[in-house]
Amino acid sequence: MPLLDLRVRPRMSLYTPGDDQGSFIVDADISYIHGEPLEGLGGGHGSQSLEVEILVDETQLKLKNTIKVNSTSNELGFALKSLAPRYQPYSVTLKATRSNGERAYTATTEIYRLPDRTDGGSVTKVDSLYGGLLVQNKTSSSSTWNPLLPYSFYVSWDGWLEKSLDNVQKFKDQGYNIIHIVPNAGLANQAFNFTELNLFLDKCDEVGLWVMYDMRWTYQNLTSVKEQVNMLKTRSSMLLWYTGDEPDGQGDPLNATRITYDFIKSLDPWHPVSLCLNCYNFYFEEYSSGADIILSDVYPIAVNTSWSVVYDTACNTTYGCCGCDDCEGTLDDISVRLDLFTEYQSWIGSAPKPLWGVPMAFGNESFWTRYPTADEEVTMTMLSVNHNAKGIVMWDYPTTTELAQVTSELSRVLASEEVAGFLLGAPTVALQVAGHGKMDVAGWRVGSKMLVSILSLQTSTWTSKITIALPDGARGVSKVLWGSGEWRVVGGKLVKTGGQGLETDLVIVEFEGGH
Repeated sequence: MPLLDLRVRPRMSLYTPGDDQGSFIVDADISYIHGEPLEGLGGGHGSQSLEVEILVDETQLKLKNTIKVNSTSNELGFALKSLAPRYQPYSVTLKATRSNGERAYTATTEIYRLPDRTDGGSVTKVDSLYGGLLVQNKTSSSSTWNPLLPYSFYVSWDGWLEKSLDNVQKFKDQGYNIIHIVPNAGLANQAFNFTELNLFLDKCDEVGLWVMYDMRWTYQNLTSVKEQVNMLKTRSSMLLWYTGDEPDGQGDPLNATRITYDFIKSLDPWHPVSLCLNCYNFYFEEYSSGADIILSDVYPIAVNTSWSVVYDTACNTTYGCCGCDDCEGTLDDISVRLDLFTEYQSWIGSAPKPLWGVPMAFGNESFWTRYPTADEEVTMTMLSVNHNAKGIVMWDYPTTTELAQVTSELSRVLASEEVAGFLLGAPTVALQVAGHGKMDVAGWRVGSKMLVSILSLQTSTWTSKITIALPDGARGVSKVLWGSGEWRVVGGKLVKTGGQGLETDLVIVEFEGGH
């Protein structure tokens, strides 16, 4: 029997006193895993309707609306004025009744409207509809919330950044908009020389470089976590926390990430928490419960996925470590893993948490016999984006001159306000391709324009004619952001003949009228 999987969540992870409007996202999906029995549907699930009522703290706010059965991402807006800012969340109850009144369904969540900060610290919102981050520009004291698509590297602290205070400005000048500083496990505190670190953080505050703060070696030590969080939480450049680095691969206690997540939130409710999962599926539910954002680090370049050159053992679905868990050693490993993480969240009944990609930017070590090429680096990044990654943090910096150059060039595109507006302002839609068996294409439509990302995963050149299906009303390519610029709109489709191996194109298509 089909089940009604009714869910509700606030669109933003938090609201502030300056926000006038908020919204709830309501899903009324048909499921055979989660939910309550949905009798008497007949054939047309979508033709059935639900009368929904949302109550906040039972009396503070009451919303009513009608939504369709088997629909998702229904956005119901409301005025925030009735919710006084406070540190405690407001409880939310959604009640839904079938149009025939036969049965009532309920779902619950929480919503935060936090007080204003008086300590100069930043605030980061997570948009649960499109998966992006929203921030304010503290260096210009702006009150406007802008989407931020993180594009950067994990950066070696003791291997590069610590060597000169000027490296903060040098890194920002390359176009990267955040910095993820990897702590020094060799120190007694397994973190940083905090005197030196605070000088660098002063510089980050000054130049407006967002900080992704890493506690990989110390996140299970709550005394250390408290010291680090309290030291950084008032920084204007603070973006988000990072706790477990491959806790699944390390075999950390299953509740470790959640314990630390709850503790950090009690100290700092203004910033999200992230972690990186390494395995194909090893206690995904338990480890991912300790994060607002989940990173995936799949490294498929120049690796033997069937025999471990490090441990001299076989690698299969149950045994062995080859550096890329359950991988085929192809670029598709990246998209497969991100798609699976999305699927896992659905299986466990989790709200959709944003996923970020960790492309490989290293080599000549352990399992990997070489560095990626520039084309491979761009492809890994854009393949992640095509499969709904809302941030990119490559491992690691410093890297080769070739990779530093191409990622700096790509940063001017991905970190731009224009591209972030598409990637964080619309759902990711896979577009169908004819004439090429190894092409991955996605689009994001906002109003009368659509950003289209086109990747050839074939390593050799190709001569065939390719057509990409577009929504109705496509007029032409209005802008080329990356690539050859040879795509044209013909008969409402994107068309091109021939191309290079691992070719990546990023274009904006203009449509008739509005969305």
